[in-house]
Amino acid sequence: MSLFVSEGGGSTIPLLPEDSYPAICCVLADLGDQYNEKYDNMSHKVAITWELPGELLESGDSRKLTNVYTASLNAKSNLRKDLISWRGRDFTPEELKNFDLRNIVGVPCLIQVIHKARQDGSKWASIGSIMKLPKGMKVPEGTVLPLIFDLDDPAAAEKIDVLPKWIQERIMESETWKTLGDEKKNAEDEKAGEDTAPAEDEKQKFIEVLNEDDGSLPF
Repeated sequence: MSLFVSEGGGSTIPLLPEDSYPAICCVLADLGDQYNEKYDNMSHKVAITWELPGELLESGDSRKLTNVYTASLNAKSNLRKDLISWRGRDFTPEELKNFDLRNIVGVPCLIQVIHKARQDGSKWASIGSIMKLPKGMKVPEGTVLPLIFDLDDPAAAEKIDVLPKWIQERIMESETWKTLGDEKKNAEDEKAGEDTAPAEDEKQKFIEVLNEDDGSLPF
């Protein structure tokens, strides 16, 4: 199964029509602490990607849509608003204290796509809302391996290359990543000259498929 499809190479991809589409959450990526120039502050961001398995590109791969959120469940946060709509219910006080965001990966939903205009007048497909999948609605089988990228993972610096280029760039802009870079350099200096074991299949090694109950809170 493919991880991501490239939209580069000078090809033109038709605009996804405004409509509601069944989708599956396939990627959760920790973007670290990002600087907001407008508000002159730092906030923790996450990127969430959904696969639309019923909407195929000419290559045969599914379309994907991504939203970037502030990693917060405060009452006014967009993440909380979308998760409530997706879950079909609000969070309990206990969930608000300790909600494991990893539980959203692999969960289906219904995404409303709307068109927004760029400054040059061209349009792009944006996520208007995310809703709980209607009872009885089936989602086509996904083709993207579920993926979680966590900057708290000690091996995050080695895993980042499985993410799309633009997400990699956002992560590398974060203060969190810069700190990791300094720590990694110090560790490499300490290990200089040591023997290392042969590398395994790095791409497959860093894909986390959620197929077991880890005891965390349900979505």
